[in-house]
Amino acid sequence: MNNKYNVVMGIEIHCELKTKTKCFSNAANTFGQKPNSQVNAIDCGYPGTLPTVNQAVIVMAIQTCTALKMNIDSLLRFDRKSYFYPDLPKGYQITQFFHPIGTNGELPIIVNEQPFIVSFERLHIEEDTAKQIHSNKKTLLDYNRAGIPLLEIVTKPIFSTSEQVVTYVNTLRQLLIHLQVSDAKMNEGSLRCDINISLKRHDSNTLGTKVEIKNLNSTHNIILAINDEIIRQTNILNNKQKVNAETRRFDEKTNKTVTMRNKENKIDYKYFPEPNIFPIQLDDKWIKMIAKNLPELPKQLRERLEKQYNLPQKDINLLIDKLEMLTIFEQTVSINQLPLPTFNYLVGPVQAYCNANNITINNSQLTANNLAQLVNLVYHQKINDKQSKQLLNAIMVNNEKSPTELIKTLGIMLVNDSNDLEQILITILKANENMITVYQNNPEKATKFFMGQLMKVTKGQANPQLATEILKKLIGNYR
Repeated sequence: MNNKYNVVMGIEIHCELKTKTKCFSNAANTFGQKPNSQVNAIDCGYPGTLPTVNQAVIVMAIQTCTALKMNIDSLLRFDRKSYFYPDLPKGYQITQFFHPIGTNGELPIIVNEQPFIVSFERLHIEEDTAKQIHSNKKTLLDYNRAGIPLLEIVTKPIFSTSEQVVTYVNTLRQLLIHLQVSDAKMNEGSLRCDINISLKRHDSNTLGTKVEIKNLNSTHNIILAINDEIIRQTNILNNKQKVNAETRRFDEKTNKTVTMRNKENKIDYKYFPEPNIFPIQLDDKWIKMIAKNLPELPKQLRERLEKQYNLPQKDINLLIDKLEMLTIFEQTVSINQLPLPTFNYLVGPVQAYCNANNITINNSQLTANNLAQLVNLVYHQKINDKQSKQLLNAIMVNNEKSPTELIKTLGIMLVNDSNDLEQILITILKANENMITVYQNNPEKATKFFMGQLMKVTKGQANPQLATEILKKLIGNYR
């Protein structure tokens, strides 16, 4: 697609932290609340109000810097970035322009089975802006997001392909989730990606003109935006024209990047030290204590899961991606010692239930003890699929009774006696001898018929695996 030019990209990621309160005020930091219901005077910069630094934000920043092997500045300083725009209620943003808390650092990733080192320029703390909602010809503003703490993580210009970028974004997202500093949900805006992209000739050491693509909210859109921008800039250069320095956005309707604003005339943000927050000297012992007590990170976690549970790599990757599933998986397996059956039940029936009811495991009443019992019953063929679903539906909404207790309450009893099943099947075969002939040519169709008849007689409580084996033996005797 691009044989004349080298593609050079740097990535800026804005990550919302999942603190209880905002960066510089005690307003709640909760997603999805009624618009403009979580705002206070500090967020809006009312006269006489003073910001207070949220300690949890600093802890999370230090944790992230440590995981990314960054140098940490123990003298915490904030700056003021002044600009007037509807989404900025104060007319300025508190950030760290001159003295970021983290600098340099690296993150190893694997791209197409090859190692790749992501090198960083900086990580700084800042507050988020309000959310703009465009409706017809109007723009609505929700100030709930104003003041939410952000980490801005900036790489050096080291990427050349969309595959590298997407792998980096996914790896960083996974890291942030396991650090428990952010839920990093791109669809909710808690992780947003800006891409700086330029093209330069192979024989040149000078970087091309940089174009910024703002607020990409999915890896799918990242790939489409990068590929489109490479084509756009290539065509401009091939026509011996100049690429304009500008900020663009990705239009999901056209799958094209479109101009937002020109960068030829650089905005003067009038950065200066934030006068309402004096420099804070962080204690080195405190920083080291935070760094020493990091949660288990994805690399170490992957190695442990593989060794401890002997699961396939694809299953391990899925567990690492879903922290709440990993948590209940490990709790359950510590009780029932059934790693693979537990994993299969979680990604099968449990996930299906959550999807159908639009909930998460954490929002349900599912406990590790109840799940362990349920998986045991399924694994040892004490209940069938239909009965398993009955029990799952019950324990997902109420954890007061265990599956074993519910079996009695709901009148569930699997017919597991081979003699009983054989007698019932003999009766069914005699009543439907024509289907025995069908079995010779279409065993699948005939088996479904006979099993259907069996489930009617036993009210769905026959052991299907045992019944199928008996059915095959009985039909074999008819030949």
